Amino acid sequence: MTHTLRALTPSDAAAAAALHALAFADPWSEASFAAQFADPAALTLGHVEEGTLIAFALFREVAGEADLLTVATHPDRRSQGLARALLIALTQTLAARGVARLTLDVAEDNAAARQLYTSLGFTEDGRRPRYYTAGGAVPVDAVLMSMRLQG
Repeated sequence: MTHTLRALTPSDAAAAAALHALAFADPWSEASFAAQFADPAALTLGHVEEGTLIAFALFREVAGEADLLTVATHPDRRSQGLARALLIALTQTLAARGVARLTLDVAEDNAAARQLYTSLGFTEDGRRPRYYTAGGAVPVDAVLMSMRLQG
């Protein structure tokens, strides 16, 4: 199957919310995605296969930095390099725009995501204790990570 890599718009908000609900215990609403996708400071990219959104990433750019707000891949399509391709493409775009630093936070117990971010050059900067509370009996630390970009 072939898929298209494209920017997401407010018309993709329902699909993004549905995919996010498959990926996270505390999903964002359709309205939240619509607002983010309409924001000029947001940079989004998604993999669309036969009309279905299968993976996406969303950055928000502020004052020469960008924060990865969320990335989601359909559970049936994980470990296929989709998130990696999105993050590489978005990182290149942000670097070309002059963004100097990328930041993100990730649940301490999300080993796959942490490994992906580390392999892309992100390093751990700190933690927010007991930050993530959804989906588990015990709150989990947020691991703060960042990466410097070369213009």
